[in-house]
Amino acid sequence: MMRVGRSVSLGRRRWSSSSILLAFVAAVVALVSVSRGSTTGVDEMGNVDIAVNAVVGSVGGLGGADSGGNSSDLPAGDCRDSVGTGRARGSGHPNPLMALWRVFTSEEEQAENIARIKEENDWKNSLVLSWMLPAEESHSNIGRVADLVRSSRFLSSWIRNWFMATTLYFVVGGLWAYYCYYCFGDSLYESRDEIPSLSAMVAQMRVAFMAMPLYAMLPAATEQIVEAGWTLSYARIDDVGVGRYVLYFALYMASVEFCVYWQHRNLHDFRTGYKYLHKYHHIYNKDNTLSPFAGLAFHPLDGILQAVPYTWTLFYIPQHFMTHELLLFLTAIWTTSIHDCVHVRMDPIMGAGYHKLHHLKYTVNHGHYFWYMDRIFGTLLYPEDYAREKKERLMRKAA
Repeated sequence: MMRVGRSVSLGRRRWSSSSILLAFVAAVVALVSVSRGSTTGVDEMGNVDIAVNAVVGSVGGLGGADSGGNSSDLPAGDCRDSVGTGRARGSGHPNPLMALWRVFTSEEEQAENIARIKEENDWKNSLVLSWMLPAEESHSNIGRVADLVRSSRFLSSWIRNWFMATTLYFVVGGLWAYYCYYCFGDSLYESRDEIPSLSAMVAQMRVAFMAMPLYAMLPAATEQIVEAGWTLSYARIDDVGVGRYVLYFALYMASVEFCVYWQHRNLHDFRTGYKYLHKYHHIYNKDNTLSPFAGLAFHPLDGILQAVPYTWTLFYIPQHFMTHELLLFLTAIWTTSIHDCVHVRMDPIMGAGYHKLHHLKYTVNHGHYFWYMDRIFGTLLYPEDYAREKKERLMRKAA
C-alpha cells in the first residue's frame, strides 16, 4: 500500500497546544460575530445581506429582525425576529448561528423542531423507564423515587442513558473479549501471554462501572440544552434534505475529530491533566493488560472531557439530534475495538494497532476515529514503522 505519511520524529517541532486552542476559539468567535452581523443586514422585506448569501452559498431570502434588531414593535404572530436571531419560541435563548446556517426560517418551524425533539426524547425514556419504574403511583419509597424521576426530564434522561451505557459496555465488551480471547485467540495473538488476565479485565470493569453514572450526565445535560433551543440540532433529516445532512455530518465529524484530538493530546501535554485525570487510563499499557474493557476505564472527568466535543459542536454546526446520540454510543463501541491490540490496516482509520502505540509511547496517535489529525500536527506513528524500528534495534543490539 502506498505510504501517505511518515512516522513522527521526537525531535520534530510540534505545534503548540495553547496556540491551536486559541486559534480554534478565535475561529468560533469570528463565526458567531459574522452571524450576529448578518442579522443587522436584513431589511424589513426579509432579504438577507449579500455577504451572508456568499457565505452560505444558498438561494432565497430569509425573514429577519428590523434594522435595529428590536422585535418589540413587530405585530403579534410576526416571526421575523426568530429568523434573524434563531430564537426558539418561548426559549429566550437565541443561537445567533441559526440564521447563518438557515436551518429554520421561522419561529414556528423552530418551535415545531423543539417539540419533535422532546417527543423523541420522551419516546426513548418510555422504552427504558416503562419497565424499570412502577407503572402506578405508590406511597412506598420506590414509588416516590419513580414519581421524582418521571417528574424530571433530566433525571429521566440520566437514568435512561446510565442504564443503556452500562448495558452496552458489558454486552459489547463481553462479546468482544469472548471472541478475541477464547474463540480466535490462537490466530489473533502470537502468544497466549499477550491475552490479558481475568483480574486485569475485572479491574477495568470496576473503574468503568463506577464512572458510568457521571458519563451518563453528559447526554442527559445535552438533551436539556437542545430542548432549550440553544443548539443547531434538528429533529428530522427532511428538515434540511439529504444533501445538507451529509454536508453537516461531515463538518460536524471534522470538528469532533479536531477537538477530541486536542482534548486527548492536552491531557498528555499538560502535567496536571495527566497526573490527576488521564493516568488512570494509562495504567493499562501492555498487551497483557489492555483489553476491550479498558475502552471506558477512565477517570469520570477524563471520559467526559474527551466526549464533550460531541456536545459543544452542536452550538455552531447543525446536526441531526438522533444521529448525535447514536454517535455517542458508537464511540463507546469504538473505544472497545481499539483496545483489543489486534492490528488491521484500514487507513486512515485509527485502529487498535495505532492506539496500542499510543499506550506504549504516550506522545503519538492521539486521534479519534481517524489518524489525519495526527498526520497534520506531527504525532502520527505507523505500526509497521514501529515494528521495523524495533526489529532494527534488536538486530543492532545482538550484533
